[in-house]
Amino acid sequence: MASGLAVMAAVVVAIVHMGFLAYIVFGGFLALRRLAWLWPSMAATSYSAYVTLADFTCPLTTLEKWLLEVGGRAPYAGSFIAHYLHDVLYPAQYETAAWLTAMSVALVSYAVVLTRWRRRSAVF
Repeated sequence: MASGLAVMAAVVVAIVHMGFLAYIVFGGFLALRRLAWLWPSMAATSYSAYVTLADFTCPLTTLEKWLLEVGGRAPYAGSFIAHYLHDVLYPAQYETAAWLTAMSVALVSYAVVLTRWRRRSAVF
């Protein structure tokens, strides 16, 4: 029973992790509704850059692998991105291009938000 719960928890962690990746890329656009969303998005994007550039293992990846192991499953080798996104969302050889594209989308969202909020401020 406990092993099944650990595997289910690993699935939940993987879903949260995937949601966090989506937030890193698209979260800046939430600030179009409320500027307060901009700062957490920028922090998440900065964290993503650190994890990628410093070759740091995300704690969510470590937690998921540990839960899989506790659940009696063999944890996957490599990173979360390599396991779930390579050859599914994009070919593995384009990882750098995919990361740069994702970071570009995030940066564009910040530019759009700041431009819009600046225009709103100028009107009032």
